[in-house]
Amino acid sequence: MTTVRRAALVLVAALLALGAAGQPAPTPPSTVPPEPTGPFTVTHDVQYGTAGGQDLFLDAYVPDDKNAERVSVFVLHGGGWRLGDKRDVVDVATRMAQRGWVVFAVNYRLNVPEAFPAEIDDVQTAVKWARLNAYDYRLDPGLMGALGFSAGGHLAAMLATLGDGPPDRNARILVAASWSGPMDLTALAAAGGDDLAALSALLLPCPPATCPERWDAASPITHVDPTDAALLVANSSDELVPVDQAQAMAARLDVEGVANQLVIVPGPRHGRDLGEDVWRQTVAFFDHYLTRPEDLRDPNPTWGTWVLIVAIGVVVTGGVIGGLRVRRRLNQAEPG
Repeated sequence: MTTVRRAALVLVAALLALGAAGQPAPTPPSTVPPEPTGPFTVTHDVQYGTAGGQDLFLDAYVPDDKNAERVSVFVLHGGGWRLGDKRDVVDVATRMAQRGWVVFAVNYRLNVPEAFPAEIDDVQTAVKWARLNAYDYRLDPGLMGALGFSAGGHLAAMLATLGDGPPDRNARILVAASWSGPMDLTALAAAGGDDLAALSALLLPCPPATCPERWDAASPITHVDPTDAALLVANSSDELVPVDQAQAMAARLDVEGVANQLVIVPGPRHGRDLGEDVWRQTVAFFDHYLTRPEDLRDPNPTWGTWVLIVAIGVVVTGGVIGGLRVRRRLNQAEPG
């Protein structure tokens, strides 16, 4: 095969790859079938770890069917990182378990001088514990998700974005949904208002000007990279957590090529009060990505993809030019 032909084939392959990358991202269904009512068993107060002198517990909702390698979802209650309990999410855990999903309603540390990073350490420990006990719960260690409300939504987004690499390792998960979860704590503090200031102070005792690195570390938006879990971000248009938190997070996920869905509902509802419409979209989102993990990456090319394509173009162009020069020299060398 000549140099010119080989270079041309490489160029065609690159163009075909670009065309495939430009296809629209798959959209999860907006509705789901009627909810099943499959039987399940609840085991309360299962210890998943110990931290800061406290035993850590969760409630396990395990479907009675014997299917192997089921999906699992961690449900994280709200309460401003100071209040709340796994019993607050019984109805949510029940509805998910009836779908045949293994559900872990997790308690995390609340009564500590400063919540961060205790609460995220705890939920990460819960994920690692479940992965180590995957056989006992008949779950697939690579098909894990998290749903959280308000402060729990912040933790779900942290689970979705912390770390890098495959979603079946350590404390990584495959998909998450955050209802009214703060995404950028520095911006939240800068927005002003007594409620927002008090909310942020519950997580971090020092102001952003004093310890900016800690505020960044506690913000899901600063951890986003292309290996992150698919994330549904839901918010009301006029609630405690400003809607631009959700919008900024969705934009950041788009930039990094991470599959995501932004859901904005009108009015002042917060957290679990976002309601049934967001619930249906959340279940559809989980159904989609837990059963079709190949759709996790947004196929629209990011800047990194464009850099690669330009580099290929440069190499191909150089190969074509070089091949033409060699052919010209050979022609000139032939006897007339």
